[in-house]
Amino acid sequence: MEPVQVGDIIQITNEDDPWFPSLLIVSEVKSWGVQAYTIIPASNTGDEKPGNAYRRLKYELVTKVGTAAVTAG
Repeated sequence: MEPVQVGDIIQITNEDDPWFPSLLIVSEVKSWGVQAYTIIPASNTGDEKPGNAYRRLKYELVTKVGTAAVTAG
């Protein structure tokens, strides 16, 4: 995989992952992989609270697809 930096957008490419094929924004780069998040918007019904959902992912499970113009962090 091409090197990633904080603020890059990655996609989960492992079809066995429950979040496949989600897009996430990298918040931390580690030697083994990344910590990244996706933004959960407020729902119209108020059932879900807005915020960020974080994942730790090994490099072999994701692919870099771009860089975020705006980040939540």
